[in-house]
Amino acid sequence: MAKRVYYREKKMSEHKIICGDCVKELKNLKDESVDLIVTDPPFNIGKKYNSYADRRSKEDYLEWCKSWLKECVRVLKDGGALYLFNYPENNAYLMPFLDEHLTFKRWMTWHYPTNTGMSPTNFTRTQHSILFYIKGDRPNVFNKEDIAEPYKNPTDKRIKALIESGKKGRTPYDVFHFNLVKNVSKDKTKHPCQIPVSLIEIFVKASSDEGDLVLDPFGGSFSTAHACKKLNRNSLNIELDPEYCEIGKQRLKGIKEDEN
Repeated sequence: MAKRVYYREKKMSEHKIICGDCVKELKNLKDESVDLIVTDPPFNIGKKYNSYADRRSKEDYLEWCKSWLKECVRVLKDGGALYLFNYPENNAYLMPFLDEHLTFKRWMTWHYPTNTGMSPTNFTRTQHSILFYIKGDRPNVFNKEDIAEPYKNPTDKRIKALIESGKKGRTPYDVFHFNLVKNVSKDKTKHPCQIPVSLIEIFVKASSDEGDLVLDPFGGSFSTAHACKKLNRNSLNIELDPEYCEIGKQRLKGIKEDEN
């Protein structure tokens, strides 16, 4: 059977790993059963992920993305949020499809100060794009205070008044500066594409509450699950490769809840 539960924990939060093809496994989920989706799918750039290769024609890749995104829309609760990581050129082609089913909120950028994708005939790539959509007209949750960043001019009279009134800071801008997870990082796994947990935490904090269910159809290095356990959210993770599923299981075992 393709569907196997590798790790499940019943404490303050519950985390489930399903080893299988997300297009098939998503069909087993109930309509409007998840509160938030945060995911980083393959980018169609030829990466080798153990048992599968990330290489399709452009047309096939986009149709494949639409097949699992359609299921994501179905299982997302009304008012729930979707955060989709990808290269800008891929997300640009996926936006028209998402616009038919969800409400666009923001195009955001993760900028990493590292030389990747260098070419003798092109500019060096240092970014991923993040699409933020919600289902319906209004989000169920947007915890602005939970993701507030310190004011840059706290001595300004107007800012002082805001601080005195209890405001924690300003809402983050739509460009996020985080370095890539390098081999020397204590959190680095064998997975070739790993998003910093601190970046994922921003979206989990903003668009879910404790006890909510967060879905990641591409578990990968399980950074989304990691963030969810730290923040006392439940997570449901789908991953095709058994070795990465085992990595996720071990990674989750080593995380304490409320680890901040």
